[in-house]
Amino acid sequence: MKKVGRVIALVVVFALIFLAIVTSNVNQVDVGGEIWNLAMTTGNVNDAIRHYVVYTDLMCPYCNYYGRVIWENDEEFKKYVEENKIAYEVRVTDMLYESSGVQMSRPAAEGAYCAAREDRFWDYYHAALDHIFEDYYWKGIGYSKTAPAISDMDRDYWYKIGKEIGLGDTFKTCFKESQAVQEIEQNTMKVATTTSGLPYYTFGKFSTGGFDPSWEWDTVKTMLNQGLK
Repeated sequence: MKKVGRVIALVVVFALIFLAIVTSNVNQVDVGGEIWNLAMTTGNVNDAIRHYVVYTDLMCPYCNYYGRVIWENDEEFKKYVEENKIAYEVRVTDMLYESSGVQMSRPAAEGAYCAAREDRFWDYYHAALDHIFEDYYWKGIGYSKTAPAISDMDRDYWYKIGKEIGLGDTFKTCFKESQAVQEIEQNTMKVATTTSGLPYYTFGKFSTGGFDPSWEWDTVKTMLNQGLK
């Protein structure tokens, strides 16, 4: 009887271990291997069960309108990401440089990647959005395909944003020596085969593209909710 009891006890223990493993796999997804750049990701990656990705280009006005809506609703957005256990990643490309010859697309991406090396991507990203809206979009320049194009921007525009927010020598060296270009080219090549235009979103199993400047947080939240299904 004692032997039978020990066997039953062992079976119960193994069953509980198996159940724990299965439950763990259902409730958690290891998204770490899928993330391209942790510095461009927000949310608790260790606890995330969903991986949301936005593909963007800092010279894409529609991408920037989307980014600004998220930024203007930062508190609610962060709460949303936390409550739904989302790892939310912004993948910056120079797609407009590669596809349309928009020269400032590349240094814009370099600024973002170099800021990420100091773990200051989000500060840089928000400052970049602020500058391009204040310097151009609000003045009727570059805010759409039909608006007058941005013509007076130089490479230093993106470097100065980094210096303005206090980025250090790592950023300076990275940007001045174009150290991030190879990474940007490789990532943009991967994006070109997986997206159809920018901005492009993959929220869980839901994918879509485009953004209208009139859309606000409620529309964005509806899009985000598609990834929860």
